[in-house]
Formats: sequence, C-alpha cells, structure tokens
Amino acid sequence: MTDFPDNNRFAPPKALLVEPGSLGDGPVLAGRGQRLVAAILDGLIVSLIVWPLFFVFGRMSLLAPADPASPAEMFSNMGRMFGAMIPGYLVAGVVQAWSLHAFGGTLGKKLMGLRIVRADGSRAGWVRLFFVRGGVCVIPGFIPLLGALYVLIDMLLIFRDSRQCLHDNIADTIVVTASSSTNASLEASKAR
Repeated sequence: MTDFPDNNRFAPPKALLVEPGSLGDGPVLAGRGQRLVAAILDGLIVSLIVWPLFFVFGRMSLLAPADPASPAEMFSNMGRMFGAMIPGYLVAGVVQAWSLHAFGGTLGKKLMGLRIVRADGSRAGWVRLFFVRGGVCVIPGFIPLLGALYVLIDMLLIFRDSRQCLHDNIADTIVVTASSSTNASLEASKAR
C-alpha cells in the first residue's frame, strides 16, 4: 500500500447520507410510506368496526324489498341504510378519539410506530388532533366536487420537504416516529 491519498476521480463520493428529518436534534419525521401504510391500517380498522355494526343495525333495511318504480321507497331504504351506519361510525370515532388521547395518534399510526405532535415537538392534545386535524380532513370531503379536490390537494402536499399535509399545517402538527418523540407521550405529560 502507498501513503498517497485516494485521488481516484472514479471512486464513489464519501458523503454521510441521512434522512432529511433526522438532521436536527428534534423528532424524526415519519416517512411518506409509513404514513400511507398507517392510513391503510386505519381504514381497515374502521371497516372492521363499521361493517359488522351496519349489518347488525341495518339487516332489516337490507332485507326490505324496494320497488324500483317508487323513488320515495328507494330514498326511504337509503335513509334507513345510512341510519344503520351511524352506530358504527360513532363507535369508530370513540375508538379513534381514545387512541389520539392515549397514544398521540390513530391505531394505524400506533401500529406503525408513529405519533402526531405539535410542530415544536410538544404533545398535541386530543381536541386539536380529533376536531381540528381530523375535522379539516373529513368535513370538506362532504362538499360535492370541491371536497374531492380539497382532499386531493391535502394529500398531495405531503410531497413537500416538510412532509406535512394541509391538515397538518392547519392544525400545526407533524407526524414523527414515536421513538424520537418520547417527551410527547401521555406518560411524559403526566410526569411534568
């Protein structure tokens, strides 16, 4: 071996590669893929709650024959079916509210090892998470056409460097790995 420095211009660069979210001492931002899987898990969990309750409360509306020539009867059946879905969504809402309070995130985020915190890294209260962050996601989606456009823009904003969706910006939150935000847990907030 020689004592000459390696000046090989064809050698790969020797740079330290780190995730953009881990450059500071604060919490590490969650990856987009992790957030996508957490959202899919949340959808599955809500479905496992809503659909069984729908079939329990809505079996009569499913079995009732509807005359296609009678619009009033069709709308009546639809109303009963939507009414049968309300108990499931109420239970799912309570489960998600409890999860947001206890873990600082939904059940899907908990399974993926993620947590929702304030932009400064402190714990976000469940009122902010459930009503502000969740409300800004769900309520605009009910507006025909414009709601779908809002939801699309909300989701696409995750591709910014901050990895925040529009609902994150409005609620002043970020999604981070739970292991990097131990000071934002419920236990840590009780210890203060």
